[in-house]
Amino acid sequence: MENKAPGRAFLPIALIFILSTLLIVAGRSWLGDWDMDFRVLLIGNGILFLATGISFYLYSKALRNQNIQAFLRMVYSSLLIKMVFCIAATLLYLFLAGHEVNKHAILGCFGFYIVYTFLEVKVLMKLSKKAPSQNA
Repeated sequence: MENKAPGRAFLPIALIFILSTLLIVAGRSWLGDWDMDFRVLLIGNGILFLATGISFYLYSKALRNQNIQAFLRMVYSSLLIKMVFCIAATLLYLFLAGHEVNKHAILGCFGFYIVYTFLEVKVLMKLSKKAPSQNA
């Protein structure tokens, strides 16, 4: 039962990913009016979802660990992995796009980053409040 709690807690993040992907696909023409490349938003959304999933896994594993050094190691690893994913994806896009960089789409991906991070922290805070009662 303890293993299912982080999986269920990740559901709101997965729903945001599905909803945002559907909105990007459905609003292609609207995004074009705003000078945003929908493909950059889709790929950025996918990369952020993957990075958030890995980060969430490490954070939730850290919450269940009683060793403070292991907890800190997982928290810092999670933060570093998410940051490296995002920086590497941005640099790869900048390298591949050359002079055709879509700045509006990059800002849109930054908005996704803020949403995913906010939701991840909110869900993890709820999990952290439940964690001591499960261990008792």
